[in-house]
Amino acid sequence: MSNTSEYRHTVQTKGKFQIVALTRESEFDQQDVYAYAVMSSAGVKLRQELTLGDAQKWMDDEILKELLSNGSLSPDMMAQSRPAERSGLRTGRKRR
Repeated sequence: MSNTSEYRHTVQTKGKFQIVALTRESEFDQQDVYAYAVMSSAGVKLRQELTLGDAQKWMDDEILKELLSNGSLSPDMMAQSRPAERSGLRTGRKRR
């Protein structure tokens, strides 16, 4: 009979999301982490990834989607800025 306990160790919290490291041991050891999960504030596992970076990217994408759908952020706010226009003045000359 095998024991398939899963222990969750909080790594990062952002808004209503939390990333936890998943291990089979109750004591945290980085070497024992087999995956990272993104959890809801209610404790529901929303996504499981093999790397912390992938879990963070997924969580950030979900937060961005939520902000866009709530109207808290407009898509054009995410666009790259245009380069500044030239003033027409030559370098080293004062404007009179």
